[in-house]
Amino acid sequence: MSARKIYIFLSTFLFLIGPLYAEEIKPPAKMILPVECEIGWNCWIANYVDHARDDTSKDYACGEQTYNGHKGTDFMIRNFRDMQGGVLVRSALDGVVVGIRDRMKDIDFRKLPKEQIANKECGNGVRIDHGGGWFTQYCHMRKNSVRVKKGDVVKQGDILGFVGNSGRAMFPHLHFKVEYADPKAGKRRGAIVDPFVGIARKDACRAGDEALWPKSVMDQLPYRSVDIFDMGFSASQPKYDGLVEGLYDDETLSVRSPRLFLWGRFLHVKKGDRLTYVIKGPGGVEILNYSNVIEKDQSYRTLHAGVRRPALYWEEGTYYGYIKLVRADENGGRIYESEAAISLR
Repeated sequence: MSARKIYIFLSTFLFLIGPLYAEEIKPPAKMILPVECEIGWNCWIANYVDHARDDTSKDYACGEQTYNGHKGTDFMIRNFRDMQGGVLVRSALDGVVVGIRDRMKDIDFRKLPKEQIANKECGNGVRIDHGGGWFTQYCHMRKNSVRVKKGDVVKQGDILGFVGNSGRAMFPHLHFKVEYADPKAGKRRGAIVDPFVGIARKDACRAGDEALWPKSVMDQLPYRSVDIFDMGFSASQPKYDGLVEGLYDDETLSVRSPRLFLWGRFLHVKKGDRLTYVIKGPGGVEILNYSNVIEKDQSYRTLHAGVRRPALYWEEGTYYGYIKLVRADENGGRIYESEAAISLR
């Protein structure tokens, strides 16, 4: 390290503690992923820590996959059906449990009176003291799933509970927060630390050289500008709540279905993104080809396109759906694609 001291501002949120010398902070041990899932397959990062110091938002890569004042990393699972199946939450490090909550409902917070979640935005969760000023917090866990109690000693990888949708949550996910509180200050709350950055970095728009994740975990967490994280078919126009509940995951539909919809769920669409939906019937016959352009940036979006039954019955067989998102950029554009299949009987 250079002889010149590196200043780091760990937070500009509610827990502002002023500038610290990075070399005066002892980093924690490398963390494991706090959620037992495969990134990009059955879970996704919906939001990163916000690094902006004003009313805008900026993630660690200088992108916009966060929102103003967001203090953690959101690991989102596909829907309530996966949530009920059980997605484990594990302790990222050894430590001592210093707080839990376990009895809040798993429900979209917008359907509740504000006073029911006031000062309980984390929902069901666990807070762990890892020593040396380091703390982690695990939020929005499933009701009655927390397996630890205050005072318990936990080891890295120990099960804490399951991913849920409690507190200030719109969809099932784990909000994972890391804090550093200077032990000399004697404060219970500390400054937010982004695990993708750690306590210092040389490039303001890249992960830190000493990120809190080990390389093996960082390799599992490539920064993705957009995700088509879920798609499928339905016989009726898909509704937002039904998609979050997982109600349109059928593998077979009736040949009497009046319409056939191809739906997709997206993370971090941007104004100007062009979406194309294609449905091909048995024998590869194209029965739908529809395109539209996204009109505004959105962190989460559900979209669909459909076609009416062409005759008294659909032809029996397997139907394939394709969704393509084209995003223009400084390199000429990128293409993101996903596909699904449904059997009509």
